[in-house]
Parts: sequence; C-alpha cells; structure tokens
Amino acid sequence: MKGIFFAMCSILGTGVYAQDFDTFDADLDGRLNQTEFTERNNDTYNDWDTNRDGNIDNAEFSDRAYRGFDQNRDDFIDENEWDEGLDTGIGESFGDDDYSTFDTNRDGRLDIDEWDEGWNNNSWFERYDTNQDEYIDNGEWNISSFDDWDVNEDGFVDENEFNDYDAFNRR
Repeated sequence: MKGIFFAMCSILGTGVYAQDFDTFDADLDGRLNQTEFTERNNDTYNDWDTNRDGNIDNAEFSDRAYRGFDQNRDDFIDENEWDEGLDTGIGESFGDDDYSTFDTNRDGRLDIDEWDEGWNNNSWFERYDTNQDEYIDNGEWNISSFDDWDVNEDGFVDENEFNDYDAFNRR
C-alpha cells in the first residue's frame, strides 16, 4: 500500500528532477541513502513549516497536504486529484478511507472543511510526529519522509521514487 501518493511528476517535467536528483546523489549510485536524502529534504521542511517557527504543527501539515492534492489549484480536490494523491506512499495514512468518506456533502469536490473533518481521522501526521509532542521537527520530518518516499522499502530512494514525491512537494 506504500505505493500510493507519487504519480505527480507529469506536472513539472522529469528533466528538471533528474538534474535535481543527480545533485543529491553524492556517491552517484543512482539512489539516495538517508544522508543524501536529508540534504535535499531539509529544503522541503521549510515549505511545510509555513510560519517558520522550526516545527510543523497539524494545521500546517494538513493545509500543505491539501494544497498538494489540489493539483489544479482551484481550492477543491476532485476524485481524480484524490486518486493521484493516494497513488503514493502517503496513501497508506488514509487507510480504508475513500473519496466518499471525505466528500461528506457528495458534491464531487472536497473543500477545505471536508478535508479538515476527514483529516482528523487519519494517521499521517501522527506517523511523522514520532515523539508525540504535537509537532514535527526536522529530524522526524527527514526520517518519516524518507520512509514514505522509499516506496519499495529497500532502504534507498531511487530516481523514480524521488521524482514522484518531489512533484507533489513542489506544488
């Protein structure tokens, strides 16, 4: 189920990502280990820590995830955007929830209120907040992100895994 949240690289073109991937693949073995990944991932932490206080709280995490799912940036998530979002490792955090679980008014569009209501019933934030202090610090972010990005669970992030998640994070 880990391969659910990464089909987003079509938005930005793979050439840009290949160059970015190679920049972080210090040993040029075609995959990133935890150390190489952390070098790159520190930048995305700042994108998710929107108030720049050095921690990501549940509201920041939820809002940034919502924006990641909303590919066309119309402030709604349709079922296609939902399915593409779940086509990555993050999808496991939504468990058995399907689109209809979140789309409580059944209008075919998730608004932020429906997202927030459904968000309260999943474990994504809790999986990242490993010390359970209600915040995700940079260390937790790097380890948990690496685990999500490593879809095949081989202990490395290969270029395909990298490209899929990177597209989501850059929205």
